[in-house]
Amino acid sequence: LEDGDPLKGFELSFLSLSGVDDSVSPRTLCDISQEFSFVEWGVNFRAEKQGREPRYASLAWLRLLQEEIDRRQQSGKFAPIHFAAHLGGEYCVDVLKGDTSLVRTLWEDYGFLRVHLCPTRAHGVNSSQLKKYLPTLKNVIVALPQVEFVLLVTKETRPLTFQLMNDCQPNLAFLYDAEEAEEASSQGEKNGAGGASGSSTGTSQPSKFRRPPPCPHPGIHCGYGGGLSSDNLASELRSIARAVGPTRRPVWVDLETGLRSRGPGRPDEFDLGKAWACIRTVFDLDLPRPRPTFASR
Repeated sequence: LEDGDPLKGFELSFLSLSGVDDSVSPRTLCDISQEFSFVEWGVNFRAEKQGREPRYASLAWLRLLQEEIDRRQQSGKFAPIHFAAHLGGEYCVDVLKGDTSLVRTLWEDYGFLRVHLCPTRAHGVNSSQLKKYLPTLKNVIVALPQVEFVLLVTKETRPLTFQLMNDCQPNLAFLYDAEEAEEASSQGEKNGAGGASGSSTGTSQPSKFRRPPPCPHPGIHCGYGGGLSSDNLASELRSIARAVGPTRRPVWVDLETGLRSRGPGRPDEFDLGKAWACIRTVFDLDLPRPRPTFASR
């Protein structure tokens, strides 16, 4: 990386590739993870969709995953494989209400070290009174210090997430979902402003997504998602690096929709080709990995 490149010194804790389902073999995921330790796989959980819709792996698939990991552990040639559970619908609400049972099962039986909570209408959660869950959710976070809890940060979830930021727990993290800023971008174009550069060469390539600065507490793990794809990952990583600024704290990025493909008989399929393209992008950038931390043990 050249001097002046926003990615100079930028630390990436994970490239999280989410929405894996029955269309991709657990063995393939494990093979990739053995070679690229920065990859994390995101598995969506929502009761009414599990195993019935794309992006939601079946329980049978999860058992195959568990068996594959057990087999590799017994062979003695095994590097840690990173998985994150993304909870929506009633699964998410139960955790908000203080129920630790599902998270304990995911951690103890399947090895999920990170659990995303997605309390938005798009994820099947009534978000009108999220703030009332503050005390019960904090109880869950404190009760399971071995799990990193990730809260989705959007305009919709701010009543809850901003309160949690004021009293951060060491195993609490935040994922910033991009908010489209087309109006700001078009205004900048009208005024002749260049916007965010898509490369270190200074080429004007405004991002249509706003990447807010991370939670000001330097010890809190933060991530960015929304609007990311194999085509724009390098340029959006630079936008994220600018948002993070000179603090150079480690962050992760999460992709889901940008990894899907559609074709005859395949209306919404996890595309391993796109996943590989993202892995190559990160590998070729040779970004420094942070020292092992809570989130990457």
